[in-house]
Amino acid sequence: MEMSQLQNFIVVAEEENITKAADLLLLSQSALSRSIHNLEKELGVPLFDRKNRKIILNRYGRAFLLNAKQMVQHWDHSRLQLKELIDPTMGSISIAYVHSLGLSYIPAMVKIFKQISPSYSLSLQEGKASTIIKDLLTNTVDFGFGTQYKTFPELEYTTLFTDRIVLIAAADHPFVKRQPISIDELEAEPFISYTPGTELKKLLDSTFSSQNRTLHTVYEGLEINSIVGLVKENEGVAFIADSVVSSINGIEKVDVDGLTIERPIYLIHKKQGYLSKAALAFKQFMLEYHGRNG
Repeated sequence: MEMSQLQNFIVVAEEENITKAADLLLLSQSALSRSIHNLEKELGVPLFDRKNRKIILNRYGRAFLLNAKQMVQHWDHSRLQLKELIDPTMGSISIAYVHSLGLSYIPAMVKIFKQISPSYSLSLQEGKASTIIKDLLTNTVDFGFGTQYKTFPELEYTTLFTDRIVLIAAADHPFVKRQPISIDELEAEPFISYTPGTELKKLLDSTFSSQNRTLHTVYEGLEINSIVGLVKENEGVAFIADSVVSSINGIEKVDVDGLTIERPIYLIHKKQGYLSKAALAFKQFMLEYHGRNG
């Protein structure tokens, strides 16, 4: 039995959907199905009931799920303890965050933390909210920063701050001079949107759908750096997190009358998973920085 098999099983058990689980784990559906099949073969019992292409955790699977989580957590705990025994004065923290936080928020936090705790090292990676959750569930990273992709009972979500989502335009765009603009004006303007399936796109789609509004999307499927670049060239307008606007030259915020869009930003980690001394120090730093109690 391999640790990766247990990690794969946990994600499939949570999702009860091979396609969604494969996307989270960045595996092909055939590779994931083979991993689950091999695990069931080794255990000598099916863990799922399969009906009409659906995969449902059965009573054996439900019983094994708790043990699987404990085994993965114990392995991670033991591995980190050994690292600390080798060098108790050093430590590493792995964090993952959504792309928009990488422009200013995460770099600022990293700089301050490194000034306070220079002996600790940080491993950073950007990703979609779904990928971050997968990395947390499989103990690939210690902490995740982002929006609430989906609530999992074994994860702890701490709200750090609420980020406003604001409209931006090129500095010489007509909207900048005559703001606030109306939603009617916004509907008629070329709009630049995010990659389908990302949490920010879902939030924007939900916001305008609830008002029976449809934005005139001319570009879609882009990350924030490309979106900002197109806005600067007056190819359209876009929504981005207010927390990053001040770090970008050549764009301006535009007020939209009667429109407020916000999203909470969470610090996420395993509830029962082992946190090293370095990780605990980082968590305490984050909570104190945002005025939370540890």
